[in-house]
Amino acid sequence: MNEDTSLQDQILSMVINFASQWNVIENDIRNQMDAEEAIIIKKNDGVYDHYAPRTNWFSQLNERISPLIDHFCTEKPRIYGGKTQRSFGFPSKFNGIETAEKTALEIKSKSRIEVYFKTTMTFDDEYLFIVLKKAGKWKIDSYKNRRYHKEKWNNQIL
Repeated sequence: MNEDTSLQDQILSMVINFASQWNVIENDIRNQMDAEEAIIIKKNDGVYDHYAPRTNWFSQLNERISPLIDHFCTEKPRIYGGKTQRSFGFPSKFNGIETAEKTALEIKSKSRIEVYFKTTMTFDDEYLFIVLKKAGKWKIDSYKNRRYHKEKWNNQIL
């Protein structure tokens, strides 16, 4: 196995690991939130109560993803994301990445690699992760996605 193949395997594994862990966290939070809502509705005889106390799910999400950001992502100001996420949902952010129909990795330079995933999930999502080498370590810097086979990539908040 040559050095490039080993590096490619390492980077691909890192990106899948990051995205998979993110999905597990996000799906777990969503399931807990749904369970809490069901209990609130049941307690109110089927009526939705806007004023019932609820768990701060964003606080829990941010607490659980912070170690992922620290471990897998480059250090840079992430004004709208990073450790203070303001949204989560269904499907999860990287839905289908674990079972992607197509995966590709391209070494763009000595310090930049792009990792591509094409899924066959509900939205036919495609993801493009930008991985940079900084201070001797490879880390995810950003990602883009597109849906429904569109040509234009959309920058996403990480």
